[in-house]
Amino acid sequence: MINEVIEIESFNPFECQYPNRKLITRETLILIKNLRAEGHKVRILPDDDQPLEILYKKGISEMFSDVLILYLFGKAVDVAVNVVSSQIDKMLESDKNVNKENIIINIDRSTNIFNYYGEKVLKNTEKKLLEERLQFKKEYEKCFKVISPFKKYPIPIFLNHKPKIVGWCLIYEDEKGLGTEGIVTDKKVKRRISQGRLKGFSITGIAKITQCSICNSKFTECNHIPGKVYDNKECVNRIIEADFVEASIVKQPVNPQCLINMEL
Repeated sequence: MINEVIEIESFNPFECQYPNRKLITRETLILIKNLRAEGHKVRILPDDDQPLEILYKKGISEMFSDVLILYLFGKAVDVAVNVVSSQIDKMLESDKNVNKENIIINIDRSTNIFNYYGEKVLKNTEKKLLEERLQFKKEYEKCFKVISPFKKYPIPIFLNHKPKIVGWCLIYEDEKGLGTEGIVTDKKVKRRISQGRLKGFSITGIAKITQCSICNSKFTECNHIPGKVYDNKECVNRIIEADFVEASIVKQPVNPQCLINMEL
């Protein structure tokens, strides 16, 4: 029996395009930091020497939109569930929404599986979510095998980070920050943009090298929480090196500056 350990599996939905990467989402990393700060031992699987990298979606409005499965060892059920749910509740202070159905808590890798609410779920729930995640990965693989018809715009544009191509773009970085330029090929998406029903962009990237503004160490290894103030200094994750994976058109970006300017 492993004592007092929380295990979280990494997941790379873009394996075909960016292989051999050990990825967790930014939201999962914040949860891990909160758990470690409370004295809990957290292990990211696979437990190897591969560097941990952050998968982030610039402007996404919902936390844990991707499946998150936690394996808790050496804890009573009520304590185990409370450990996770209490930390997620802290993250809710920023009024973000959480897709609670995507958070599964497995006790001692057994059939004791619970959701975020602490309710026991069906035995096949975990299997179903893992299958959905694998299918999600396969659909992305199909998309990334498609060659852009536009030489200038090699990167696919998706709708709400779902693996269906609705256009092509170029993602760039300048003194103002990240930007995109491209062509929307899907007629329905074009119409929704012109009607004001789709307003913004959200960029998915992989942060390869990061630095904490508080301790200057790797952001994935320290326990400082982004946005929290330490000795009158706000914690910020400095992204030193990143890969830009895709851009998605979204209904309402969190960053009000990430808006679509479409020429008809």
